[in-house]
Amino acid sequence: MLRRFLNFQLSFFEKGKPLHRFRPFVSALDAFCYEAPLNTRTAPFIRDAIDVKRWMVIVVIALLPAIVMAIWNTGLQKLVYTSGSPELMSQYLDASHSFKGYFDFTFSEGRYLTILKLGALAFLPIMLISYGVGGICEGLIASVRGHEIAEGFLVTGILYPLALPATIPYWMVALGVAFGVVVGKELFGGTGMNILNPALTARAFLFFAFPGTMTGDIWVGTNPTRVAMSLQEMNSKAGLNEIDGFTQATALQGLNQATNEVKQIHIDAIAAHSIGNRASNFALVENHFEKWSSAAGESASLSEISSESLRAFVTGPLEDGGLGLLPGNYTSAYSATESIYGLGRFTDGNLFWGNVPGSMGETSTVACILGALLLIYTGIGAWRTMVAYGLGAFLMASIFEFFATHLGGDGGAWNPARFAMPAYRQFFMGSLAFGLVFMATEPVSSPGMRGAKWIYGALIGVVTIMIRLVNPAFPEGVMLAILFGNVFAPLIDYYVVRNYRRRAVRGRIQV
Repeated sequence: MLRRFLNFQLSFFEKGKPLHRFRPFVSALDAFCYEAPLNTRTAPFIRDAIDVKRWMVIVVIALLPAIVMAIWNTGLQKLVYTSGSPELMSQYLDASHSFKGYFDFTFSEGRYLTILKLGALAFLPIMLISYGVGGICEGLIASVRGHEIAEGFLVTGILYPLALPATIPYWMVALGVAFGVVVGKELFGGTGMNILNPALTARAFLFFAFPGTMTGDIWVGTNPTRVAMSLQEMNSKAGLNEIDGFTQATALQGLNQATNEVKQIHIDAIAAHSIGNRASNFALVENHFEKWSSAAGESASLSEISSESLRAFVTGPLEDGGLGLLPGNYTSAYSATESIYGLGRFTDGNLFWGNVPGSMGETSTVACILGALLLIYTGIGAWRTMVAYGLGAFLMASIFEFFATHLGGDGGAWNPARFAMPAYRQFFMGSLAFGLVFMATEPVSSPGMRGAKWIYGALIGVVTIMIRLVNPAFPEGVMLAILFGNVFAPLIDYYVVRNYRRRAVRGRIQV
């Protein structure tokens, strides 16, 4: 029945009829339901069970865990952050410290239904706009050029919304996907010819064209103004100040706020207030605190002093035993402490499972791992690129961490705090796991040779960490690092192929 219906529709778009130019729109639906109606006319006549459409469908299936988490986490964050209730926020934060508490909170009082509803209302319209506007752009260009719509947009259309914040206006979603399709892909000749990842190109366009919308405290709910008013109401009701108050900042934002003036000893002191001698450089912090408390007449221990006294200690003059941080940088140091030490909302567990604010589909590392397993099992995902990306990022982060904690006097206590971020936490923060699995392995814009994949993955891994830790203008380095790697992918492939041929000529390998 469906076959007859599609044949009937295709009959209106046959060659010589008025609607023939728009045949790609209908044939795309036919190819989606069945298979591309292509007949091989010249040799070789090879048939395979996996064509481009099935390839893309498997990638979409691998994205399902990220899609589910996008809907669930977006709905949960919106429910809590727009409630205006400090009691509900406190319950949520307390519950997030354990699996049992988390599920008790989300499933009590039927909250899970509200969470799913709010998440679906936030994510699905953005996804539909992405597919609708992007599909129209692909179809119009295909109609002008006289070829079919490529199946590649099946993946681009879902990767793009997953990389966006839930607060983005719909018209920006449409503008971004149109730019990604037209400029990022079709301008180069269409699917298979683009040198840049179309989904990342679309997001990069929005990032640079509308930085106020794509950066800052915009990662929760669908209405930033409402969320800001809700948080202000919560903090007012609870009597909390800017330090102890509830915020919607992400872990990467907290790390990015730590300028070079925020030293490791500053965050060590703030951490020691919460976790005691488990903080780094605890003995040095204690020595300073004893001198400061004598001068200030403070009788309580470091773990017992008030928030105001802690601030006075960290920002106090060095000659009085304080740590010499400028008062204007204390809020940044406090936020950086939560990100680096994993305090408050940013525990390893919350970051790993995705129970944090962020772009809708990028928060859950475990969802990305599940997708990676399917892609590697089916042979669609380039595991060499994934492994090389991870090794490059971990090595570079470890180098920063090692030198930050060993160079200089007092165990690196006076080095910038941002460089001391534990290397493993880089994988749980931001979109590194999502980019590693789904963006860096995009087959068209990444190298094809096996050796080139190792070089390419390591390159973008190193660049990702360098942008995150060295460049204060960009809190997230994944997007720019992968686009940077896309540009060099053809060159890497070229030199790997040339080296392969040279070795073949010399008889070192069999051709």
